[in-house]
Amino acid sequence: MRLILLVLFAVTASFSQIVISVDENVSRNHDKSLFLGLGASALLPGMGELYLGEQKMVRPFVWVDAALWITAIGSYVIGNRYITSAHDYAVRHAGLNTNSKDVSLLNTVGDYRSRGGVDGQNSSPDMNEDYNQAMIRSGKKIDDEFDSSILWDWGSSDNPETTEHIDEYKNRLSHYRISRIVFQASIGALVLNRVISVLDVMRVYRATSSKSFSERVRFLPEFTEDGSGLSVNVKF
Repeated sequence: MRLILLVLFAVTASFSQIVISVDENVSRNHDKSLFLGLGASALLPGMGELYLGEQKMVRPFVWVDAALWITAIGSYVIGNRYITSAHDYAVRHAGLNTNSKDVSLLNTVGDYRSRGGVDGQNSSPDMNEDYNQAMIRSGKKIDDEFDSSILWDWGSSDNPETTEHIDEYKNRLSHYRISRIVFQASIGALVLNRVISVLDVMRVYRATSSKSFSERVRFLPEFTEDGSGLSVNVKF
């Protein structure tokens, strides 16, 4: 029996040929630079994928990045408009006498009705209505944070109109804060989009830059049409 099997194997080998086929997809990027792909994605997400021929991932990364840039720039511009609007409103209705748009200062203008005494003081004033008095009570100097020449006065809280003014001012500052949160979130998302794209480039490069055969081997015997020979197709 062993002799018969050896004869059959010898006959088959004499009429057969071995064909080795390699999956080109796993080595199509073997001559490309990983660092160039990573740099392209870090600069503009999706460009590393384009460089490596991974077309299906290019548009999602590019469109997401474009949307995030629009959001970041838009929220920054809108935030600046809100802070300018709040400053101008305080100048008009509280007599704020500085051109400074320092956010800390403008927040303080909304926290205290006046600096140096409220005009038309109400009968039972809040202990913290006046900035100077609040600083003195807390053991600080009135010019520790801001120059003593900076003044404002929203008027007495007994007057509904002045209360509406300070509420509107606080509302504009609130919109500014929201726009800044959106801006910061957009910047964070832009960074994250680049990180994801860089990681994706590493994944694609690892899967398509192999310079050696795969460990998987398959033998696929095929007879010729006229039956005169046998092909053994070896797939790696």
